[in-house]
Amino acid sequence: MRKSFVLAATFCLLLMAFSVSAATKYAGDWKLDLSKSEMGQRSRIESMTMNVTQTDTELTYKRTVKLAEGDGGQGGGRRRGLGGNAGSVTYDLTGKETSAEIGGGRFTGKATYKAETKDGKLVLTTTRTFETPNGTRNIKTVETWSLSEDGKTLTIASERDTPRGSSSSKMVFTKT
Repeated sequence: MRKSFVLAATFCLLLMAFSVSAATKYAGDWKLDLSKSEMGQRSRIESMTMNVTQTDTELTYKRTVKLAEGDGGQGGGRRRGLGGNAGSVTYDLTGKETSAEIGGGRFTGKATYKAETKDGKLVLTTTRTFETPNGTRNIKTVETWSLSEDGKTLTIASERDTPRGSSSSKMVFTKT
């Protein structure tokens, strides 16, 4: 009986050590590979970089986007917030849902963030509820992050539900 307990405890410790090492694998600087990505409505993106920092309990990312000319008045300049990614976004990796106030002026509201691991992939869910001149609006984005075996390619499959309908995209990043 004691031998079984020691074996089970050892297995649990090894599993926890593996989980901790797996939890830090997304950190780094990433560059979008447009040739491998399927952007759909985001096809106006000229370039995107993403910086990811990660601890055992948190994952934070910041995306910087440059839009192509002729993007409907944005002038092709840098634009944070494409896809709702304004500034840095932080997710709790312990399973807790977190929230933050978003927007300002005519578009204010709340965002909730939840991270979980499914089938060895990181699933990040963001739900935004905000007030507009036309009433309350909700946007839900679910991103599924997966790494290549060598850790040099990050694929993010994204599903987004908005008042205007649903969309999906696949972004493929290479580590820089």
